[in-house]
Amino acid sequence: MNRDRMSSPLWGPAVTLVVLGTVAAGCSTGGSEQPAPAAEPQKVPVAQVCTGLFPAAGGEALERVLGSTEFRIRDAQKNPGVRAVAQAMEDAYRAGARVRDMPEATCEVAGEPKGSRFATARVRFTAFSKNAADPADLPGVGARDPRVWTESKQLYLTYDCVSPRVGSTQAVPLQIRVLVHAQGGGNEGEAGPGQDQLTVIHSAALSVARDLGCANNAGLPEQAQNLPKPGTSVGP
Repeated sequence: MNRDRMSSPLWGPAVTLVVLGTVAAGCSTGGSEQPAPAAEPQKVPVAQVCTGLFPAAGGEALERVLGSTEFRIRDAQKNPGVRAVAQAMEDAYRAGARVRDMPEATCEVAGEPKGSRFATARVRFTAFSKNAADPADLPGVGARDPRVWTESKQLYLTYDCVSPRVGSTQAVPLQIRVLVHAQGGGNEGEAGPGQDQLTVIHSAALSVARDLGCANNAGLPEQAQNLPKPGTSVGP
């Protein structure tokens, strides 16, 4: 089992976010043909980055994290909107014991280049449930309050969703783990994720909880500053 999965109390799909540089691709039929020029990545404002995941304060925080107001999307499949992310979490839960085999939802984005460098961010959602957890990972009984922790310079948030839409219950909730990892942006030199990254992860998590109809918004507060203080992962 990988380290990420052992780091959370239940287990659930998480959403991550990163945009990399474009790789030139071309094919030659021989002779002196030149490779086809690389396609330019799509450039969008923050409102079009994984639409609906980062409203208001979340979008402003993402701009600060990446030091940019224009963003590059290299892979459209890694620019899912909130509805697509929520559906991926629901589908994973409904897969029952196969929840671990279901796809994660990942949002990857880059800011405008500064010299030869791109600031990148990845937000990944992973779903889990007690139907497919090792005994050591079981939290005991019922859904738990949200938990925030750090590992290296990565920030994680796990929350449990009880939702009629999903079919998840207090006894067997859908657990969603969200990962945020950013590099090369305005937070260089910090010992770990700062308040802006907390705002980004809170915005994404709350947006998905609302779309899923999680009871009491899965225990997530309305404001990022009211999240529990980040702990440190104690997984193996």
